[in-house]
Amino acid sequence: MSGHAVSAYLLHSVAFQDQKLLLDLLIPGQGRIRAVARRPAKKHSGRSQWPLFCLCWVELSGHTELRTVRRIEEQQAALPLQKEWLFSALYLNELICRLFPAQVLADTLFEIYQQAVQSLWALQLAANSEQARAELEQVLRQTELLLLQELGVPVDCSVDAQGELLNSDCYYQWQHEYGFVAAPQGFFGADLLAISQGDWKSSSLRCAKQLNRQLLRPLLGPAPLHSRSLFRQD
Repeated sequence: MSGHAVSAYLLHSVAFQDQKLLLDLLIPGQGRIRAVARRPAKKHSGRSQWPLFCLCWVELSGHTELRTVRRIEEQQAALPLQKEWLFSALYLNELICRLFPAQVLADTLFEIYQQAVQSLWALQLAANSEQARAELEQVLRQTELLLLQELGVPVDCSVDAQGELLNSDCYYQWQHEYGFVAAPQGFFGADLLAISQGDWKSSSLRCAKQLNRQLLRPLLGPAPLHSRSLFRQD
């Protein structure tokens, strides 16, 4: 492919006009880009959609909010994710599409996503290991925290709103644009400190899941995430 091509992951696609698709692409240094592409010819590829979880080369034209895909080729084979590993990756795709406006620069978003899907693939290969299944939650929680940081909502789980080190024996609540404040109930200090130290165990994973949902809720809005229902159907 020409020197104008860039690496990209496809996050989502939907039918658009006749024989075209509207794509949400994730591109290094650019973030999420919306573009129109022709459907792949079945006689050549045997499919009518471009694959998810596949690193591609894309060549784009135009400078408007809706770009045009001039050419797209696979750099690597798509990761054949299945079951909870697939559901987790679809969750991350939907999360990024919902959280990040198109055409708004997001410097490290591509790297965050690539590391997450590659980690999910590595864990699927070790799916017979109990540790691998536990680490699935860790990948999701860490990625959510990195996405929040990219959105300008960094969370330091080691200090309170005054910058003082959290007490492991106290409870805290998160106050938007302020930080953690001591409270009669809420997030246990020991679990928050474990998150800050990367000490992932069942209690700190549960704490991170509750905290991240609280932080993400106002950013996502009232509409539910469709990918979450996949976990309940499995």
